[in-house]
Amino acid sequence: MLVVKPRTDFEPVHALLMESLSAKAVMSAVELKMFDYLEGREVEVSELADEMKLIPERLEPVLDILVAADLLVKNGGGYGNAPVASEFLVSHAPLYQGDSMALTMRFNATVEDSIATMLAGGEGDRAGTDEGWGMAEIMEGTAQDAKGGALSHVVDFVTELPGFDGFRSMCDIGGNHGMYTIGVLERNSGMNGVIYDLPHVVEQTGLRCEELGFSDRVTTQAMDFKEGRLPAETYDLALTSHVLYAFEDDLNGALKRIAEGLKPGGWFVSHHYAGRNREGRELTKASLELLTRLCGYHSHFIEQEELTVALESAGFGDIRFQPVSSGGLGLMTAARKLA
Repeated sequence: MLVVKPRTDFEPVHALLMESLSAKAVMSAVELKMFDYLEGREVEVSELADEMKLIPERLEPVLDILVAADLLVKNGGGYGNAPVASEFLVSHAPLYQGDSMALTMRFNATVEDSIATMLAGGEGDRAGTDEGWGMAEIMEGTAQDAKGGALSHVVDFVTELPGFDGFRSMCDIGGNHGMYTIGVLERNSGMNGVIYDLPHVVEQTGLRCEELGFSDRVTTQAMDFKEGRLPAETYDLALTSHVLYAFEDDLNGALKRIAEGLKPGGWFVSHHYAGRNREGRELTKASLELLTRLCGYHSHFIEQEELTVALESAGFGDIRFQPVSSGGLGLMTAARKLA
């Protein structure tokens, strides 16, 4: 028979494929600063198209995609920003995420057209990806991502540690844009920080810290932590954010090297992904894991149980965990170096 009745529904698969177009429509709206035009008012399609010099018939479905994504609200014939767009997608907003979104799309693009090839053993441009961490544009994207997500939560988590007011020195391993260090130092005026990162990264990190007014309290040091060592018993606090997973093949060794750099009683704080086996956000978790493995890492997730064993083995105690948010994947960890 040429006509066969389906036993199941293929529509969800088709919808999934269409979502890739929707994501690019959202990104195009950000690039066009569409949310700037809509901030604080409601505008009809024809008026917005005239202002932005766009074709109304083509603009309208983009606006409807943004409504479906809860980024715009539509009242009658007028469109306006939803609260999330006002906070994150207006280009002059303090928590603007446009560069961060472009960075995510760029990273995805490095693998999405060659997934089948890479599954069969082909390699992606890992060297090019690593080289990009030192570029000003990419560093701004990662900084925006931090500010719009975990940064404020991690800073609060650190400042609530016992003895924080007495901390005088910290290091940020793989600190890149420096916002975690700056955020902590803003809460403790008697504290200084060192940001460690790869040689091609720290020059731009230093320029960024200088622009933000922290050149007198933050220094940068080139180091590949897979080979380098922290100065012994120097820091009250050692911090990592989305870095620890890169050392999962030798997690115990990495944590022992971190412990070496801490004063007795000093604190280690990590922010990373966890909860891969917890229910919810299954597609996001699987997609993140695919991107991570195609980029050459074992996993982007480190669970509490695994990290607890490794921390205790490395000489840490008083281990505490806290999720960044109730429904998110971020996990904050703190552990004190035993005397």
